[in-house]
Amino acid sequence: MANPFEKRATEYLRNDEAFLSVVSPAPLHSYFEQKARDGNLYDRLTMVIGTPGSGKTTIATLFQYKTLCTLLRNPGMDGYKELVHAMTKCGAISGNMLVIVGCRLPLETEYREFWELPYPEELRHGLIQSLLQARAVIAWVQNIARAQNVEADAIKIIPREGAVASLGQIGGENAVNVLAKARDVERAIYQIGAALVSPAIESIPHGATDAYQPFDVIKAFSVTGKAGTARSLKPLVILDDAHTLHPKQLLAVQSWLAKREIRIARWLLMRLDAQTPRTTLTDALDHELEGERATRIKTAREITEIWLQKTGDRPHQRQQFRKMAREMADKYLGLMEVFRHQGISSLTSILSTMPVSLSESKYKNLESKVNRTQRTNNISDERRQSLEEEVGRFCSGSTLPDLGRDVKLGMLNILMHRYAKRVPQASLFEPHEDLEPNKPISANADVVDGAKIQLLHEYNRPYYYGIDVLCDGSSENAEQFLQLAGRLVSVAETRIIRGEQPLLSTPYQHKELQKRALEIVQSWSFPEQKLVRLINDEMVRQCVEKALEPNASLGGGPNSFGIPQDEFKKIPETHPDLGQVLKYGVAYNAFSLTQNHKTKGRYWCLLELSGAAIIANGLSLRRGNFLERDVNDLIKILEGGR
Repeated sequence: MANPFEKRATEYLRNDEAFLSVVSPAPLHSYFEQKARDGNLYDRLTMVIGTPGSGKTTIATLFQYKTLCTLLRNPGMDGYKELVHAMTKCGAISGNMLVIVGCRLPLETEYREFWELPYPEELRHGLIQSLLQARAVIAWVQNIARAQNVEADAIKIIPREGAVASLGQIGGENAVNVLAKARDVERAIYQIGAALVSPAIESIPHGATDAYQPFDVIKAFSVTGKAGTARSLKPLVILDDAHTLHPKQLLAVQSWLAKREIRIARWLLMRLDAQTPRTTLTDALDHELEGERATRIKTAREITEIWLQKTGDRPHQRQQFRKMAREMADKYLGLMEVFRHQGISSLTSILSTMPVSLSESKYKNLESKVNRTQRTNNISDERRQSLEEEVGRFCSGSTLPDLGRDVKLGMLNILMHRYAKRVPQASLFEPHEDLEPNKPISANADVVDGAKIQLLHEYNRPYYYGIDVLCDGSSENAEQFLQLAGRLVSVAETRIIRGEQPLLSTPYQHKELQKRALEIVQSWSFPEQKLVRLINDEMVRQCVEKALEPNASLGGGPNSFGIPQDEFKKIPETHPDLGQVLKYGVAYNAFSLTQNHKTKGRYWCLLELSGAAIIANGLSLRRGNFLERDVNDLIKILEGGR
């Protein structure tokens, strides 16, 4: 099999068994389990919003009825037990029985074209609604019949309360007639959309415009098996790639599906760039349509929001993504025959974490630099010894990896610069005096990270290696993780074919990750990408400059701008052009946001560089350090590049 890391494998796998073999249950636990426990996942419109590559289509495919039937037919296969457990927690399975019948309708096909038809807006919306409902009914009935190996007449419609009288408009309660009606509606509407010349309104067939609202009528399906026992299935329609619709179409579909009378489960999956700047930058859905036709929806009561890569609780998200990425990588690796034959089942096993210290010549150069720091700042031998003891004290009790002699020397250099900044500056002609600093100087993890970043920039000492760096550099995005990991897996595969050891050294990992990360950044191609690059490049320049300060005042340095929260939330109204740029930057993984980050008694919104930009430019992946800026600073960056 070709390297599955090099493409979005879940969209190309040949069957459901292959698909299920690479799916991780971690996102289900992270994003869906609590919503199901609260009872908000299937009783109202659920909107799943994320960046490209965040796993929306994978989730939609997993919840399809035929996929879940495959899952339950093979409970003993590797990884299936964990998926069954996750789907049970998400309410799709109960007692090893399916309780929902899901179908996925991708919206990137001809639906947008209906917006171009020369008809009144209300008619265009009506055609789309009828077409979506017809195709959902066809998918539900056909999937049930195939999976349960029954005829359509063994499937009955259970109407919602108060909708019995409306059964006739959808074909009655027998699924044979319901299926026939749905096919007639689909055929009539498809002929309108596919026609080279749109028919006049008076020529539109009645089958396309007659009352047809199965979503308002159907509550569940009753399926009678060959043993004569009947069971109920709740229908779920998943509208994927909703961002491809025209904005007015999208709002109309969203408003329609949010109706409380609908008893089927309905999910709307879309990318962030389909949202308004206010929605993207604040994680709060904006349901107002500008112009004459304004629609207001009470989100908390009528919509369940699931934001993939949400901005809150970043440490927890990072840990969850590490778990998911490891599982995904190991499953993808298992698909590659070369690694199976070698007994390699884990990506971790081919990534060395053995640190590589500076060569002897570079180490002597570093020693000279540290000695020069001591002389320049008039630091006594006694003071230097005490700082060396502080470094030794921390390192001896630390569980941090990679604390070799070069890192310790780099830490000492930072502590000496900090000491120099914390004592009064004496004249060159005054007698030297060993003064006490105005604030205690201590070694900690930030000093370690600062030393490593400075050694990276000055001596090209490897910094990016190991599975955790690979995960953290992906910005919690599955596709970006695959892009970074794919390069390393491809090299390891080539080594095995050549009869060499597949283990990748830390210098090699570092070099290839930086090269691949730079390619990812250079390949950005999305709306406003030129202006996004202006902000990205200036953020990188300022962050690198701060990281290389001799005293490492921010440890390994910043990787984000901190904008006062009250200023940031007003950007869509006060600076709409900037809001549009930031919207696309966030929507396409160039930036990520941390809202309401409290530091120094103030709340900040952190505009963080993507993991690819961080790795490509030698910045720290540790979160929390930022440069204090304001909205005007962002405006100046854009104005300076125009």
